[in-house]
Amino acid sequence: MTTNKKMNFWGFFTLTAAMLMSADEYPAFAQSGLLAVVYLFLAGLIWFLPVALCAAELATIDGNNEGGVYTWVKNVLGARWGFVAVFFQWLQITVNFITMIYFIIGSLSYVLKWDALNTNPWLKWLCFLLIYWGMTAWQLGGVSNTEKIVNISFTIGIVFPSLVLLVLGLIYLLGSGQVAFNTNWASNWQTLTQHFSIATIVPYILAFTGIEASAAYITDLKNPRKNYPLELLTLVIFAIVFDSLGGLSVAAVVPVANLTLNQGVIQAVGQMFARTIPLLHWGVNVIGLLMVLGMVGEISSWIIGPVKSLFVTAEDGVLPHYFLHVNRHDVPVRLILVQGLIVSVISFLLTVVFGGNNGAYQMAMSLTVMLYLVTYILIFVAYLRQIKQKNKPERTFKVPGGKIGQTLVATIGLISSLIVVGSTFMPGSNFTAISKLSYLLIMIAFLVVILAITLLIYHLGTQRPKKTDYNWKIRHRKVEDVQRTVFPQGRYQHELKYIEKSLDDEKQKVTHYFSPNSK
Repeated sequence: MTTNKKMNFWGFFTLTAAMLMSADEYPAFAQSGLLAVVYLFLAGLIWFLPVALCAAELATIDGNNEGGVYTWVKNVLGARWGFVAVFFQWLQITVNFITMIYFIIGSLSYVLKWDALNTNPWLKWLCFLLIYWGMTAWQLGGVSNTEKIVNISFTIGIVFPSLVLLVLGLIYLLGSGQVAFNTNWASNWQTLTQHFSIATIVPYILAFTGIEASAAYITDLKNPRKNYPLELLTLVIFAIVFDSLGGLSVAAVVPVANLTLNQGVIQAVGQMFARTIPLLHWGVNVIGLLMVLGMVGEISSWIIGPVKSLFVTAEDGVLPHYFLHVNRHDVPVRLILVQGLIVSVISFLLTVVFGGNNGAYQMAMSLTVMLYLVTYILIFVAYLRQIKQKNKPERTFKVPGGKIGQTLVATIGLISSLIVVGSTFMPGSNFTAISKLSYLLIMIAFLVVILAITLLIYHLGTQRPKKTDYNWKIRHRKVEDVQRTVFPQGRYQHELKYIEKSLDDEKQKVTHYFSPNSK
């Protein structure tokens, strides 16, 4: 039975709370030591809050309720830029897979005491392909069972290890009072003012991405004009506290010189067990395997979900009809295979060509942020454009402050997004695989080529006759269907249902359909 019951404050908070458990990013935060707190505060204040506020208003505009990012941008800037926004939103997933699977490989290498698995580029890439394509094959039969597994794997494989890390860190600090990072604020301030590199901010922005997945459901929140800004402030505070504690826990026992980005968490847990509860040192292997399980669960939910957002472009006939096809399990197999090909190629370049080390990990994070920020830049541009529209459509939520406040918030978000995109063209201080100039040229070429391909796909799509004989139906996910244990970056907003055509092609039998009672 359908219900119009609104969510309370904490009910809505859980929609995005998964972003508080970004344990795979703790080692990147640990590199900055105490300054991680400052960077998280800046990322939350000048980037996350503007994104969340502007996305929420765009999501509640009449006519924007079903199509997600594609519709938000399309209805203001046109179908071409709407397609670019949703295409880049999907593409960032393909690169994000790399850091997540690197995390799995790093944990396995540590537990198995098999260093070559994490240091030999060819072996690491082979392991990468086995993990990615193994999970892809598993997902082709549908996601019904996966969702139950993800709920369990998130709890025991992400939440539990994160809590173990924080508790052990507290025990270690109280027992020894010593940390491996600089605790002098004056010295840290000098580092910030004299040696700050804009490339440092990349992982902190990545930690806050994905809020648009929850903003789309703001109409399901009680009194959104009052409660939504409070939700965001609460989320930012929690994120800063949890991520700071996680990053500092790693930094406390693993010196930067010894830190491996895809093994930092397990390195820290191992050190803490050895120094606080030596009798339980074997527990590090249990935690390592649980983290592998947690990340496998997350990746499995990312493989099929986000690609479904591309199907909203079908009404404009942008993507070739051949690829907009689903199997009997509601899985878009053909696009999933294209996605796998992209992931395999990029992973080869980062792992084999660039060594698959800390530098490659940082490069993968930069590529992810670069692609994702293109989507956010278009969201901000669309928001600023619609502020000037006359006879604007009705909306449930408005960014506070009237036109001045709305323009200020969106402008801050746009400028900070442009700065962060610029930062992705600069290698981190630990990246030594190639020269800074080569890195810059590669990143520029990557963005230009991807953008050119995206625009070419759109152009060719507009030249083809539109077809409507798809074997699926699509709808926006209801808030009660949203899987809260999936990280927001990989959460999808649309459901596909397969339609079986009769032999004479005259009648259609809907084998899976949506009804008011469906879940």
